Amino acid sequence: MKQAINKVAIIGSGTMGHGIAQTFAQAGYEVAMMDSAQSALERGMSLIRTSLATLADAGLVDPGQIPAILARIRPTTSIKEAASGADIAIEAVTEEEAVKKAIFAELDRFCTPEALLACNTTFLNPFAFAEVSHPERLLITHWYAPPQVIPLVDVVKGPHTSDATIELIVAVLRDLGKKPVVFKRFVAGYLVSRLQFALQREVFYLLDNDYLSAEELDEAARWGLALRMMVVGVVQRIDFGGLDLTARNLERPSFDPTPDDYSPTKIFELVKDGHLGVKTGKGFYDYGSKSEAEVCKERDVKLLKLLKLLQTL
Repeated sequence: MKQAINKVAIIGSGTMGHGIAQTFAQAGYEVAMMDSAQSALERGMSLIRTSLATLADAGLVDPGQIPAILARIRPTTSIKEAASGADIAIEAVTEEEAVKKAIFAELDRFCTPEALLACNTTFLNPFAFAEVSHPERLLITHWYAPPQVIPLVDVVKGPHTSDATIELIVAVLRDLGKKPVVFKRFVAGYLVSRLQFALQREVFYLLDNDYLSAEELDEAARWGLALRMMVVGVVQRIDFGGLDLTARNLERPSFDPTPDDYSPTKIFELVKDGHLGVKTGKGFYDYGSKSEAEVCKERDVKLLKLLKLLQTL
């Protein structure tokens, strides 16, 4: 795949973009990371350096290779420069249709006809609004934060996407060490986000009504839900519990789930007060004086330890 792909363009250097750029650079690909703001590029490169140092501490990156990895990432504020000669262009900007539509118009203008054009989106359907000359090259690659650590990437085929396009991107992603899952057609939220939305409704209900603290809720989720999920997923768990039991529960539910139209309160209060989570130092948790990079490093160290263990199963 490295012989067929010489350059990858990442449009957007924010939460997802810089991690995607890092992932390709670590695998030996030349990367152009584009953002409209120089300050955003500087932040992205700073977070990449911190992440590479974390990976080196975990023994997953040779510290001596870090300068070469960084050298393979070329920050730019010019989408024309980023797209020129790119074999794959991945859009990772804000989740707004108008913005993404404009980006794809420019990518269509500046990329070669052979370039793969990928959209990183959770809920928008780019196949309905992206106007490109070669729709057989348009697809979705939906990454998960932090993309340089989390293996899963959702690959979504559009109504005109060619099988060759899907085969190529899947091969490239596997070359990166990722675990691509191919969706036959678009569905908003794919699997993980759809599950998260259902979970969040229950989470907000429990927190808003003060049944338990955020810390206790996460403790229960880690040791009761997530632990089993890592081994049996969400479908095979039903097999272990017994389909007859699950069927009976569906017919005669033993509890009243939170209504679909439940309107959370605490999260909107936090947002109104400017508490947006890790990036502001406080959300449901208070991160004190720790910087965003420090909090992300702590998370990534734990994720890397878990990944190492899972690879032995």
